[in-house]
Amino acid sequence: MTPTVTLGEPGDLTGFPAVAPPKRMARVCQAAQDTWWFSADGSGRFDLTPPYGTCYLATDAYAAIREATRLGPVSNMWVLARELREVAPPDSNARLAATTHRAAGRHGVTTELATIVPYHLPRRWATALHAHGFDGIRHQLRHDQRARPSGIALFGPTGAGSHHNGRQTTLTVAAAEAAGVLVLPPPHSAVLTIVP
Repeated sequence: MTPTVTLGEPGDLTGFPAVAPPKRMARVCQAAQDTWWFSADGSGRFDLTPPYGTCYLATDAYAAIREATRLGPVSNMWVLARELREVAPPDSNARLAATTHRAAGRHGVTTELATIVPYHLPRRWATALHAHGFDGIRHQLRHDQRARPSGIALFGPTGAGSHHNGRQTTLTVAAAEAAGVLVLPPPHSAVLTIVP
C-alpha cells in the first residue's frame, strides 16, 4: 500500500488557535552570521515569498542543535564554527499559529505539516497563516522526537533582521553529543584515497 499524505490544503482559518511566543528561544548559527535571518528562497519548511521570509528557532538548545545538524554526523570543525544563540522574541505580543493545539485539527492540520518533504504544502500553509494575520507558527520539529511543539517559525521582512543577537555561546562538541548528534574528527590523510 502506497502511503498517502492526509494533510490537505489550508482552507478557512477563522478560529485557528493562537499562542504567544516563548520568552526565550534558541538558534544555532555560524559564528560570523546574525541570528535573525528570514529565509524566502524555498529551502525552509515555512518559507514565505518575498518581500516576507521566515526565521527558524527552537524552544531550547537540544531542539536547536538537532535541527541545525539534522542529526549529523558532523565534524568537530563544523561544531566549533557555530554558536548557540539564546534570544527573546522581537515582539512578545506576536500571535503564533498553534499547530499542535487540538483545535488546529479541526482546520485539517496533521503532524505531516512538520514532517513531509518536499515543503510545497507546508509553505502554502505558512502563506495562508501569514495572510490570516499570524506572526509565525508554533510547531513540532522533525528532528525533535519529544512530543512537544519545540519549533518557532517567525515571519518578517526577507533577509537579515535588525533584532538583538542575544546571548551567544560557542557550540561545543559535548552539547552536540548530548543532543544525540555524532561528532567526528576529520579523517587522517592516511585513510583517504586521492582520485585524480
